[in-house]
Amino acid sequence: MMVNYPLSLPLPRLKEVSYKRQSNILRTEMSSGRARQRRRFLSVPTFMEATWRLRKDEATVFEGFIDHGVNLIEWFLMDILTPRGVVKHRVRFVKDPLENFKPISALVWQYQAQVEVKEYKAASEEEAVIRLLEPRSLEDFVNGLSAALNLYEA
Repeated sequence: MMVNYPLSLPLPRLKEVSYKRQSNILRTEMSSGRARQRRRFLSVPTFMEATWRLRKDEATVFEGFIDHGVNLIEWFLMDILTPRGVVKHRVRFVKDPLENFKPISALVWQYQAQVEVKEYKAASEEEAVIRLLEPRSLEDFVNGLSAALNLYEA
């Protein structure tokens, strides 16, 4: 069973979150001066730089979650902001948040970490096709293609 990020804790600060997807392109330079490119894998990890600002009671829960909930090496489920909205992802810490934390005030603590997102959930192929065809529907596209083929065969 997969551990969930505690619901009582806020997500990383949006203003300070950044994502970096590992390159998925293999490029081969040709003697002609041109280059061939191809996709290496179907899925590559995405790394997220994250900062949390937590009240001292939340900080206590966060530290307990890190040390005892996921033991820093295990995958866990956490909501991640994407263009599609907030979506649950499998993640794990690459850098321990307790390596880089500080008090902002007597009541607020700041933690920073690098988080690996196992498979960033971008739009599915079906969602992408629907969005690309808007305002038309997939049915409109298929009917138009059928009509074009019928004209071509005639």
